[in-house]
Amino acid sequence: MEIQTDQIAETINDLRDKYFENIPLSHEEKQALSNFDQYRILKLNNVQSDSEYKNQYLKLQAMANLASYKKFLDISVTSALKNS
Repeated sequence: MEIQTDQIAETINDLRDKYFENIPLSHEEKQALSNFDQYRILKLNNVQSDSEYKNQYLKLQAMANLASYKKFLDISVTSALKNS
């Protein structure tokens, strides 16, 4: 099976890898990381039980590994919490 790399989205974890490899990040990439971190902290602080925390943590991990970082550019953290 052939994978076309031009169709693979750059994720939050890809940006973290770039950061730790001392590869400069664009303003947009830095903003996406910051937004994701705020979103993650607020979502995890908002859970009520250990099992809910584990479930939410797994979802956030999947988002960081699979979703394009661009999904986190315009995210409003407060509205994201209202929608959960």
